[in-house]
Amino acid sequence: MDQVKKILNPKIWLILTALIHAAVGVISQTDWGDDPQVLMAGFMLLTSVTMLYVAFFTEGQDQARLTTVIAGPAWVWFVVVCAMGLTWQVGTSDSMEMTFVENIPPLAIWGLTALSGVLHGNFQDLLSGESQ
Repeated sequence: MDQVKKILNPKIWLILTALIHAAVGVISQTDWGDDPQVLMAGFMLLTSVTMLYVAFFTEGQDQARLTTVIAGPAWVWFVVVCAMGLTWQVGTSDSMEMTFVENIPPLAIWGLTALSGVLHGNFQDLLSGESQ
């Protein structure tokens, strides 16, 4: 278990996920000449800013718990939209259907980031009232 906890260091996963989310998930996918896409991309980039803040300006259980709170709902949302087969369209581009097969990379990255927070967050202390 110690080896798993070492690999799933919340700080590392926050930085990794923030950079991948920004570069691959937002910046490279955006048509910067299309106002609705620029609007949505700018809003989505705020997630990366938040993640980098948590990575560099918090530590310990606080960092782990914030990691869980940021990455957990993102992972759950990917699962929900893929399970429902939702489609989305920005601007005049073709609509895209969300499927599990096409979303394996973000599901893995967001899921491992959330898991890193869960493993290091000592949530049992929080629930028992022994937390700071």
